[in-house]
Amino acid sequence: MDKTLWLRWRYPILVFFLGAIAIVYSTQSISHFLFKNEVEKRLENIHIFYQERYLNLGRELLELIDKLQFNCTQQDITLLRDTIEQSTGIQLLELHTAKSDCSVYGKNVPLIKDFDKDNSFISHDNGDFSYNVAPYHNHRLKVHYQLPNASLILITEPVQNVFTQSEVCLNCTAMTLSRDGSEIEIYPRSQTKQYTHVASKRFGPNYAFNVYATDNGINYVTESDLFITQLLLFFMLLSVCLMIGLYRTPERTLKEMISYGLMKKEFIPYYQPIVDSTTGAITCCEVLIRWQRSDGELISPNQFIPIAEHNGQIKLLTNYIIEHVIDQFEGELIADSQFYISINVTPQQLEDDEFLSTTINLLKQRNVPAHRLAFEVTERIPFSDLAKARRIIQHLTDFGISIKLDDAGTGYGGFSYLQNLPIDTLKIDKMFVDTIGTNDIKSNILDSIILFAKHAGLKVIAEGVETKAQVDYLHQREIYLMQGYHYAKPMPFNEFKQYLQQDLMISKR
Repeated sequence: MDKTLWLRWRYPILVFFLGAIAIVYSTQSISHFLFKNEVEKRLENIHIFYQERYLNLGRELLELIDKLQFNCTQQDITLLRDTIEQSTGIQLLELHTAKSDCSVYGKNVPLIKDFDKDNSFISHDNGDFSYNVAPYHNHRLKVHYQLPNASLILITEPVQNVFTQSEVCLNCTAMTLSRDGSEIEIYPRSQTKQYTHVASKRFGPNYAFNVYATDNGINYVTESDLFITQLLLFFMLLSVCLMIGLYRTPERTLKEMISYGLMKKEFIPYYQPIVDSTTGAITCCEVLIRWQRSDGELISPNQFIPIAEHNGQIKLLTNYIIEHVIDQFEGELIADSQFYISINVTPQQLEDDEFLSTTINLLKQRNVPAHRLAFEVTERIPFSDLAKARRIIQHLTDFGISIKLDDAGTGYGGFSYLQNLPIDTLKIDKMFVDTIGTNDIKSNILDSIILFAKHAGLKVIAEGVETKAQVDYLHQREIYLMQGYHYAKPMPFNEFKQYLQQDLMISKR
């Protein structure tokens, strides 16, 4: 697989893989959600259907009690029959008095079993009368009204289940009626099965319907919906991952390209000499990183260095360049010489203990004298912890690595850095050198920088020197270390090595 393609799609693939696992492992949760949602909708239908019917029971019975003689005469029996015919919720009525009993079927015709034999019931007492509610045959309710001198027993019409028999497995769902902690079963639970409370729905001001189900019942009801739901979730997950993979910001694309470039070792150091303009001898060189892609394209540092600094890849780049430079020079850096190599670092790296230890350990392992390496830190990015930076820079300088302030005067607090940090060299940015011989106001800043450096006892290197007039101007101000196209351009290692050897031959003459 193409590495760039893999870098581009690795996160979307990871998101899809983790999302797919989450969907699979959430099967039971999804089933419970679908089942609960379906039950709540059906309970709402039951509520709408029974609410008015059952709430009318109280009114109908109060009207009946006002008319009854409580002697089970034909008039009482007729009133019982009329109440049933007019009621939408009552199927059977029975009156019990001290002297006789009667029902809609006549006098002394008891049809309803003794309430005292019921195993469970809900009691209510409003002061004037009390009543008990118990489950009755065929999912109906039996309501026993206890009056001062008599009692009325009524049987309601069957309470509809939330599911039909064909929709759910046997004994997989149950339904109860509850009030104030008491509960009776309308559709009973099996003693051999484990049930989960699924949903409740208030029924009138005092009661509530409750639905319970087993895991098998939940899965049985939601099986087809679960498949469609998971299919939709997989489709949504795939769509999101495709959008993540296809959405390309320039920064993100470049970040992935940098990762790939590091794997393929596409980043190469270029070397630009820093010359003592009085003798023409090379004193050191600055390493300038270049990115040469496999197709031959050369990408400017201005395009990728800011991105690498922003996302933290600059650490990997810096470590890679230091090792690559040591590999290229091999034993030449070990030889006795004052020539050194200067590498750019960020303020954040000089606040990082890991960078400190990694650098020192590498030089020790490769037997490279510390004075052969220098770091240039730009002031275009601010230090966030000056105290920590001071400690780490001091460790580096004590070890023998010199620190330079690059791009002086172009960014954050450069002069305060020079006063607070153990920095021994200041590099004047090209933008100020370019003002030499012009009326640009920045030429005054150039003179101020030079004056400050002299008073601070700092070495000064002028960058971007391109003309003889600039050299002469800097000489007049006793600036002799220069870097720029007037002396040499940045060059790859083989070309720089020849340039360095020629310089050594000239200096020996």
